[in-house]
This record gives sequence, structure tokens and C-alpha cells, in this order.
Amino acid sequence: MTYQSQVPPDLKQDLLRAVDNSPADWILLNLALSTMKMGGHRYGAFLDAATTAAKLAIYSTFIEQGNNIRKTGFLYHVEPKRVKAIVQEIQAALAEGQSLKVLNSKEPYYLIALPFLWQEHFPCGPGEARVLIQGLTPGERKTIENGLPAGTPRARILDQVEFNELMELLHQTSQEELPKTQRMPFSDALMSHIKFRLLHSGTVIQIDSSLVDIPLYALVSASYSPRGEQERVFAMIDDVARYFGLLQAWVREDAGVLRGVEVFDVAPDQRQQALEELDEMLRAWADKYHQDGGLPMVLQFAAGRREYD
Repeated sequence: MTYQSQVPPDLKQDLLRAVDNSPADWILLNLALSTMKMGGHRYGAFLDAATTAAKLAIYSTFIEQGNNIRKTGFLYHVEPKRVKAIVQEIQAALAEGQSLKVLNSKEPYYLIALPFLWQEHFPCGPGEARVLIQGLTPGERKTIENGLPAGTPRARILDQVEFNELMELLHQTSQEELPKTQRMPFSDALMSHIKFRLLHSGTVIQIDSSLVDIPLYALVSASYSPRGEQERVFAMIDDVARYFGLLQAWVREDAGVLRGVEVFDVAPDQRQQALEELDEMLRAWADKYHQDGGLPMVLQFAAGRREYD
């Protein structure tokens, strides 16, 4: 079985050579694969977010160095005037409550609004036909409607033009919440991107009926949420962010932080048994030391095949 987030072994070796097998570069590559390929974020949005992260790192160092622009520039090999411009940009954003260009670790947030917009602009009351395409008999309309999954929201079934207009409205609505400098025009590429996310998540289905010459689209979920591998990718991003925080605390030698790595070989026929036993041990350990009202703790781990020594 092939997963969208999986890099084929041969391609992985080529990519590793391209970044000289650098762990830091491999982290960035995996982040790009997860957020762009599975997370649905645009190429431009990822670059904007990466730039914002670099600017925040410079601003953080600027504060740590006692607002010393020259020393901050020296540490990051950045011209002092560029450091000054970055600091001013961050300070202005903080003072004015502006939102910098960042990524949401979940789905692009505007997709969540689609079911609400659909039901608001294309409602279908009890007893009303969902399909309003000309040339169909009541029986043919009923045939199309009967193919919808159980629990489908009361909303009209749209043709291609109506669905495109709804996606454009969705985009325009999301842009109104952004500063004018961050707004982007609607395009065919963006429309294809939105359509893919909606169909892939199961929020919308495409109906290809022999009764009509064009595809139809139906809203089949009252809320938008990723599913399957995509949902696990978002959980992975959250886990990685939390793990970075724990390792940073370990680097600082904070009290109450433990980093552990065990490298071993296991018989193939005992691997699953070993993992199940580990799961039981960890739950028993947590139950043993859990105390209501105590210090909040988290144990986060992943065990699997070792790809390097």
C-alpha cells in the first residue's frame, strides 16, 4: 500500500544526496512534504511561513542580545539594516495586532466555512427538490437524490458552474479577514486546490450520472474535517512540535525532562508482541504515578524500524 506522505525508497536516497544527508535539512524537507503534500497548504504559503519563522528567530535573538542590532546581524550573517527592518516589521505587527503569514497545522481554515456557506446560499427545505437542473423529470431528480449517503445535509445539489461560484465566494470571504497586503486573487489553480481538499476529505462528493451531461456536486457532511492518513499527518505535526519543545527543555537542562533512545534488534515474529508489551508497560507506568492535581506531564514516543545506526 502506498501513502501520499510516503517517499519511495529510491527517491528518498536521491533527496538525501541532494541535501548531503543533513538531519536539519531532512527535517525541513519532511515538514514541507507534510504541510504541502498532505496538509493542503500552497507552495507560496509555505515559503511565506518559512520566511516568517526566520524573521521571528532573528527578532527573538535581537531581544535576547539586549536590542543589539549589530550583534544579531553578526550571529545570523545578516546586514544590520536588514535586521532593523525585520525588527520594525515584527514590532509593528505586535503593536497593531496584525497577523503574520504563518501556517495552520490543521487544514487551511477557510475550508471549514464551506458547509455553512453552502447551506446558507443553496438551502433545500423539506419537500423541495435538491436538483434544479432543467430537462430532468421528477423521477430522474429523485433517482439522483436517492444516491446520496444517509445523513446528507439539506442543501441543493450544484452543477459545475454553481460549485465554482461557491468556491470563489469561499475564497473571497476568507480574504476579507486578511490585511490587504496579504490578500491573493482567485485563480484556476487555487480553485482546483480547494476542490481537491473538499473531495478528498469526503465533505463533498462528485456525482457522475448518465442522466446529465455535466458533473454534479453534493454536500454530504455538515462539517469539514480531514480523514484517514491526512488526519494522522496533522496529528504527526502536532506531535513533532511538542517533541521539539521537550527536547529544547532537555537542551536547557530543565528539571523533570528525560530524553531516551534505545537501539536494539528484534526477531521479526516478535516485533508486534514487543510493541504491544511496551504499550501496556507505559500505560501501567503512567497509571502508577498519576495524581490528580499534580504536575502536568507528557510521555511521547514512537517506536519502529531503525533506518540508520
